[in-house]
Amino acid sequence: MKFLSWREAVNENKKLIVLFMTTSWCESCEEQEKELPEIEDERVSLVKEDADERLDLAVRYTPQIYPTISLVSKNSLIGGTYGLVKRGKLLEMISEALELIEGKGKLIVPPKLSSKKIDKFPPDYAFNHILRVCEGYFDWKEGGFEREPKHVSPEVLQLFLRFNDYYHKIMAEVTLDNVIEYLWENGFYMFSKSRDWKEPYKAKLLDYNAEMVKTLVKAYQVLKKEIYLDYAIATTDWLLSKRDSRGYFINGEFLGVEDKRPFLNVNANVGDAFMEVYRITNDKKYLEIAKDLEQRLVLAHRMDVLSPPYLIDLASYLNFLSKLNPDKARNLLNILDDYKGSEAYYDTTLRFATENKIGRFNFLYDNVLLANTLINLNIFEEAKRIVDMFLSSYSIYAYFNQAKYALVLGEIYGLFTH
Repeated sequence: MKFLSWREAVNENKKLIVLFMTTSWCESCEEQEKELPEIEDERVSLVKEDADERLDLAVRYTPQIYPTISLVSKNSLIGGTYGLVKRGKLLEMISEALELIEGKGKLIVPPKLSSKKIDKFPPDYAFNHILRVCEGYFDWKEGGFEREPKHVSPEVLQLFLRFNDYYHKIMAEVTLDNVIEYLWENGFYMFSKSRDWKEPYKAKLLDYNAEMVKTLVKAYQVLKKEIYLDYAIATTDWLLSKRDSRGYFINGEFLGVEDKRPFLNVNANVGDAFMEVYRITNDKKYLEIAKDLEQRLVLAHRMDVLSPPYLIDLASYLNFLSKLNPDKARNLLNILDDYKGSEAYYDTTLRFATENKIGRFNFLYDNVLLANTLINLNIFEEAKRIVDMFLSSYSIYAYFNQAKYALVLGEIYGLFTH
């Protein structure tokens, strides 16, 4: 089956793009590809892209669950599905989409909404609301977040660990103890397919493991359990085993097969994890690894092919650099100029968005990471400006992204009690 790239498809300018998005760690993507129908309709372009490479398409056109098939017309998402879907259903969806595009289907006219903008919530309200939302996802029977699949959500654990009370400490402790028992196997698996943690999803991503290192270091500091530091160090050593001959860290592995692509955001987050372990252990081995890595990083999303960086790449790099070499980080802030908006930062440059015929957006996670970097560099007013921009919209994002926001919000406005 012949696929086009996204760029090729938007240049063809056909009525409908069928966008098939996959990842190297997707359990049913190969099976889904076999179910894709041969499409000979001159109105349709069939596209296949990798979600880790095309973060812009993933965040615009998918629920970030894979495989995903999205039906896109004139840069608007008009339908789609995720998970394994049979060929007959896909043909039906494509046919219905074409009917809608050509005016043959029944369109539902949405009600007219008030043009009045939502006022920004007070910071303390937003902070406490996010905390309640995150608590609501906690599973009091088994620990962790949600049920099936069962997630670890290290960002939420990091938020909980900022509170010096039994309630939040026990949620973090129960979760981490189960994660260590059931999801560790020379590195942490992403999540459990079962509520009781006993069916790990056999993917180990370096970005996720780096986040687990930082969570375990924080848990060690707060809960005073040596096992957390032991596993933080063991995970860091596992990360080190995934460094390639060029000095880059690979993306991850699934069922024992490595995805060797080096992404800037992943490598910068791994470097940040090494800095955390160095800070708590004072072992200069980890500092030297971080220094060596920083010297090798290239300002590109996928560093081996020099693809254009996204904001998440630059924010991750600057966040890492703000701890390793703050002066250099300050001097490099101008690399953000092409991403700057009126209040927050766009996820891509205008040139990239124009070439790919996509809009530009201010996304929460990227901007929160950047705000955290600015706090590290004592540039508080700029960090506050970014954070304030999301006070009216934070609730549309996933709870774990909200947790990341609450960490920075609480820091800026002094909302954490000690």
